[in-house]
Amino acid sequence: MNPCAPTTRPDGLPDAPPDDEAHALSELQASVAAAFGADGALARAFGALHARPGQQRMAGAVASAIEAGDCLAVEAGTGVGKTFAYLVPLLLSGRRALLSTATQALQDQLHGRDIPAVARALGMPVRAALLKGRSSYVCLHRTEQALHGPASVGLRDPAITATLAQVLRWASASHSGDLAELQQLDERSPLRPMISSTRENCLGGACPRHSACHVNRARSEAQRADWVVINHHLFFADQLLQESGVATLLPQAEVLVFDEAHQLNDTGIPFLGQTLGSGQLRELARDLAAQGPAWARGQRPWAHLALGLEQAARAVAGVPRQPGAAGMRSRWQGAAPEGVDTVAWSSAVADVAQALSACREGLRATAQAAIELERLLQRVHAQLVLWGGIVGAPGIAADAVRWMEWGEGGRHWRVVSAPADSSALFRSLLGDAASAGRSWVFSSATLGSDGTLDWFTRGLGLDALPQLRTLRVPSPFDHAAQAALYVPHELPEPGDVAHSPALADAVARWASRLGGRTLVLTTTLRAAARMAEHLQTLVAQGRCAPLQVLAQGRLSKRALLARFRATEQASVLIASAAFWEGVDLAGDVLQLLVIDKLPFPPPDDPLMQARGQRLQALGLSAFNDVFLPEAAMALKQGAGRLIRSETDRGVLVIGDRRLLTRSYGQRLLAALPDMRRLVDEADMASALDALVLTRASTRDR
Repeated sequence: MNPCAPTTRPDGLPDAPPDDEAHALSELQASVAAAFGADGALARAFGALHARPGQQRMAGAVASAIEAGDCLAVEAGTGVGKTFAYLVPLLLSGRRALLSTATQALQDQLHGRDIPAVARALGMPVRAALLKGRSSYVCLHRTEQALHGPASVGLRDPAITATLAQVLRWASASHSGDLAELQQLDERSPLRPMISSTRENCLGGACPRHSACHVNRARSEAQRADWVVINHHLFFADQLLQESGVATLLPQAEVLVFDEAHQLNDTGIPFLGQTLGSGQLRELARDLAAQGPAWARGQRPWAHLALGLEQAARAVAGVPRQPGAAGMRSRWQGAAPEGVDTVAWSSAVADVAQALSACREGLRATAQAAIELERLLQRVHAQLVLWGGIVGAPGIAADAVRWMEWGEGGRHWRVVSAPADSSALFRSLLGDAASAGRSWVFSSATLGSDGTLDWFTRGLGLDALPQLRTLRVPSPFDHAAQAALYVPHELPEPGDVAHSPALADAVARWASRLGGRTLVLTTTLRAAARMAEHLQTLVAQGRCAPLQVLAQGRLSKRALLARFRATEQASVLIASAAFWEGVDLAGDVLQLLVIDKLPFPPPDDPLMQARGQRLQALGLSAFNDVFLPEAAMALKQGAGRLIRSETDRGVLVIGDRRLLTRSYGQRLLAALPDMRRLVDEADMASALDALVLTRASTRDR
């Protein structure tokens, strides 16, 4: 621990250093302070940059952690500027680093925009490399095989052939081979598995295009770089599979930075356990249908084997289950997941095992024909063993939890057996951090509700580390002046079937008065669908303004946000989990944010139950120490969509009167920024009218 590091007050803010320490800044800390100063490098480079005390405080804490080899967890509210707050001290330190973000989009932003901007401003170039998972890069060999190889005879659609030809031309000229460069090919495109590789189907050194491989080029560049920008999925995959080269980069890194760190715990859990789902089985079936005839035509009924595997995957999705199970995790402590028909489940499990066994037998007799078939055999065998290990186990380890989950519409599913959190991995990784002199920085806008950041640090096992330091930096925005909070008293209880229609009626009234500009966040996809349907009915019947109703599931997230941002038509966007974070609608595009219910995890969620049982064994409360903090952090993330800049104005509505009537309501309110309170519908109407008038006067100027 750095003896000169600022201590943490109960509110999470560091104490000011004593006068005799204020002048004892290290060279790095002094350089960081100068860079953020009124006439510093950042101010000269970005003329509109305003001084942000919170950003400077965070940057100083990062500099201190880098020098001391500490572990720092810092919650930086919206508008603090946390990216610059960790990049500036990192660049000035001259240390080698791994920087991990939550998504590939954030990776691209960090590597393509933020790092170059800081480097230019400070006049200190840095070799930064971008490294993604293997499936994010085009595979030249698989693309060529899909277009010209034996498997191409199955392509009857001229449009697919034309697209593949376009992809191959681009791949041959692209330096990175990053599929993100292909704007017309989104992540859901059925062509992506045909033009990219996975760890299971990569031919490795036997590939005829090995020397031109984009994955190998990206890894080579990462080995030579000062900084490597990765994502959380890749970090976990490589710590456990050592598949993409990140694990070999870790010993070289002197600093590790995790942005959007609140997602780390849940991201790591599937990697730390075992998981198999419908997507993996369908991808295996597609490859079998293409590669079998390509290398061993007529030797086995390849189409029949692939169809059998696809049908087995569908059979699992079709197992009868209790209403409400779709889209949720089902606990699984016995022979079958809870809420699932046991007889049908046993039959579906046997069908998957039988289909995989048939595929394995077919490949065993033909694997010597081509390395592609040999790799397929290895994949089938691995999935068969994995399937038996998860579904056939009579019980699970004491420190593990097993569950079944279905995706949207029930077509997608996966089985998982994993630990309740990611603490084991991080305890291992950080256990020697002090002796290695490596620094760890974890940053997000939502890490906890007190100075210790227990919600975050406990899940990663950081709370027991002697070198852990925590810091909370509040948002610089004046939420009391910029935002108002309204909790309607007259709405039915959240568990009442009348709740969603009643809230939809209110949303129609409010959005009509405001002219759209409304985002509704629901706790389930089912609630989003019900509200969207009810609101569309109101519009069709002329009972409210002619609003454009946009609902999650009907278009991609990108398309929905693009339509919502278009101001030609008054719009209401209704969405669930995927929109509670990572949505930035600054300006007057969004002025009314409605959260339908308090976002408590489902009471029967197996992960939450396992965490609760663990804390109960320590004498703590499952509700107060697991379920309530989870709800507080989710509420904080959702509410953070409203105010995104110093000039934003808006109203937050939480359609759950438990916030005012239950004893835990004060804890949840404390997780939100201070906002002025609206007490009734008259207050609400006045607030909306004021937003409309403010918009109009701004346009007039």
